[in-house]
Amino acid sequence: MKLILANNQTEKFKSFYAELALNSPVDFDYSCYSDLLFIFNNSTGQSIEVINTATRKNLSDYNGVYINGYLNTYDTAAAVALCCRALGVPYVNKEFDNPVSLSKLSMNVKLNTGGVLTPYSVAGSDEAIKYAIENSLISGNYPMVLKRADADRGIDNFKTASDEETLGLLADSNSDSIWFLQEYVENTGYYLMTFYNGVPKFSIYRTLLERPDGNKQKAHMYKPKGGTNASLIAVEELPKSVVNECAKAVNVMNRQIASVDCIYDETSDKTYVLEVNYNPQLVTIETFKETRVRAFLDNLKEIK
Repeated sequence: MKLILANNQTEKFKSFYAELALNSPVDFDYSCYSDLLFIFNNSTGQSIEVINTATRKNLSDYNGVYINGYLNTYDTAAAVALCCRALGVPYVNKEFDNPVSLSKLSMNVKLNTGGVLTPYSVAGSDEAIKYAIENSLISGNYPMVLKRADADRGIDNFKTASDEETLGLLADSNSDSIWFLQEYVENTGYYLMTFYNGVPKFSIYRTLLERPDGNKQKAHMYKPKGGTNASLIAVEELPKSVVNECAKAVNVMNRQIASVDCIYDETSDKTYVLEVNYNPQLVTIETFKETRVRAFLDNLKEIK
């Protein structure tokens, strides 16, 4: 069974491929990228699973995938190729053999295939997330975090308390958007570690202060002006788990200049990587700006 992926799902195209399937010596499904649900689960032997929600087949059920028609969904197409490689499923075209990550989706595929610890997550279109909820493919242990895969700086990033709240947030979603519904790891704050050429240069820790506006959906990522909840921590004072997991993530992403957002669980001594940023945020972030700029300037000579 082959899988043909393309964005064009007009009646003309679907009818054409349906008729083509009747005369094809090879069975195939013609599906849209928005049909795909990605599951990331480090607690299993295979940390990546992809479900075609239109057919209820797994990506691993196919013995070949044609990645086609991805003009507006490059990162999802790249994620499919990366998953095919991880699962041993042949695919074309091979230009996706080493794709650049443009969102949290392909990034999470790379991190999970590289053995980096990330929170349990399901990802896909709003309809794919609804499918995950309706078919009990999430942990069910709220709160959880709902965030848009291509957004940063806290945009479209919510802490949700129930399926109903999650579905309400997705109600007005753009059908082209990719979302993550992610396990919330209990914590008292989160770290940002900045690396240059694989070497950690500094780390910033933000505590979870109560928000003055009382917004519970944003309670997990408060960044007040002036960085009042931020502190600069020497790398040698960090838990070894934080340093090691962040260093592994930077290496997996092959980013020589990178900042890693992560959460450290003191109870288990485990570090969960949330994101690997390629931007050192010299202009937009004022917190410890001198430290950021100095590290950048000191390491410019290492670009060779």
